[in-house]
Amino acid sequence: MKTFKFRFIALLIALSAVTACSIDDGDRQCFNQAAMTTLSVTGPTETTINTPITLQVTFRVANSCGNFNRFMEGTAFPKNVVALVDYAGCDCDPTPQASQTKPYIFTAATAGTYELKFLQENNLFISKTITVTAE
Repeated sequence: MKTFKFRFIALLIALSAVTACSIDDGDRQCFNQAAMTTLSVTGPTETTINTPITLQVTFRVANSCGNFNRFMEGTAFPKNVVALVDYAGCDCDPTPQASQTKPYIFTAATAGTYELKFLQENNLFISKTITVTAE
């Protein structure tokens, strides 16, 4: 399990480092993707089989060019979840206190207890336990 966590964290670091800038006839085009830390997660903790629930996930955005791309998630439980943000633009104003809130939809095909872990700063997680019952 620790190996999976380390691989997941290494993937997040690698994605954070993905940067592409090109100079084409004097025009700069800058792009960066980053896995951003979660500030809060709210929503229901119970559902039934095949009934989706929506969790509201609030995460940091580093600058004015940041736009939500998608949630990246692991395949095994407890499932690690992190917001992936695209930064398109070369002249972005820093926004150290900025955040965005986006819906994360969870659906389970079998009854059980599922743990979702949303990445915070310092490799900590916000855990959300979802109980799924038969109808």
